[in-house]
Amino acid sequence: MKYKVEDTLEKILDYRGKTPKKSNNGIPVISAKCIKNGRIDYSSCYFISSGEYGKFMTRGFPRKGDIILTTEAPLGNVAKLNREDIGVAQRVLTLCGKAGVLDNDYLLYFLKSGEGQNLLKSRESGTTVTGIKQSEFRKLEIDLPPISIQKRMVKILLLLDQKIDINTRINKNLLDLARRLFDQEYQKARKVVPFTDLIQINGGGTPKTGVKDYWGGSIPFFTPKDVGDPIALETEKYITEPGLAKCNSRLYPKGTTFVTARGTVGKLGLAGVPMAVNQSCYALTSEIIPSSLIYFFAEKTIKSLRKKANGAVFNAIVMRDFNPERVKEINPTVLSKLSEVIRPLIDIMIINEEENIQLANIRDSLLPKLLSGEIKLS
Repeated sequence: MKYKVEDTLEKILDYRGKTPKKSNNGIPVISAKCIKNGRIDYSSCYFISSGEYGKFMTRGFPRKGDIILTTEAPLGNVAKLNREDIGVAQRVLTLCGKAGVLDNDYLLYFLKSGEGQNLLKSRESGTTVTGIKQSEFRKLEIDLPPISIQKRMVKILLLLDQKIDINTRINKNLLDLARRLFDQEYQKARKVVPFTDLIQINGGGTPKTGVKDYWGGSIPFFTPKDVGDPIALETEKYITEPGLAKCNSRLYPKGTTFVTARGTVGKLGLAGVPMAVNQSCYALTSEIIPSSLIYFFAEKTIKSLRKKANGAVFNAIVMRDFNPERVKEINPTVLSKLSEVIRPLIDIMIINEEENIQLANIRDSLLPKLLSGEIKLS
């Protein structure tokens, strides 16, 4: 049966007010740009002081387990809060189902489904920026099987998501281990040289968007939207061989480090497959440094580069911004041995990310069948 959202929720928070004073630390605030692929990127949050927190969340406070949904820019990104002491900014709804009526995890999966996304878009409005108003969101009608069936559906889907989370945590630990191994040798080094003496900064470009033959091919086209944690295997857009030939980017090999240069500056990604890159990113290559170590050298410059971007008219860095950067030069023999240890760690990270994509595809194919009743759990 279908029920109106407003009849199934015990809480819906919608922050409406002036943006509070930001600080360097304190309570993190989740904005629309922090929610992507069902996850919350806390590193993209801004902060407010504890004193501002009470003024900020005047309509109630989010709780661990609540569902958050972006209402515009873009519409329809959804995730589950896994911590307390958090704020949500404008354009983000905080939702909680009524006990015994609507399971929060069921709501999460419903909103992520094709049916849920189509429902949201059916109430979309606006011209320059489109989105859904809270009043319209409340009118949405959702499929609502008995709570026992909701929980059985969720149990199946959560098993897949839990395996994805395990792989994600393993990858985080592997990245931390690789970073510690690198830092041990980096700290021992004494000679300081220009970053660009060791690593080349390569630009990218975009084929003409109006030429259909350039788009929809099999070549991943990396943009700032595609930064992973840090592995990137899939991209939002793909180009063809003719598109690559008419693009200012070459096809960079697997293991290439990308750094975002516009908008959110200084995010690093590692290509898990060969990719082209657009003009909002730089590809870092070297004839001296093994590709498995370039990422960690780049990390040594990120804070400085971000400061340069924040001081510009637009949040952006250009190639010459790399020129003053200095890094320590590690002995070539040590670099080679270090790469032999770190490269297999990155290879395992790529394998885990490949498995995560497969698991997500299985989950997403099961979801509509469970929602429609094609797979019955009664």
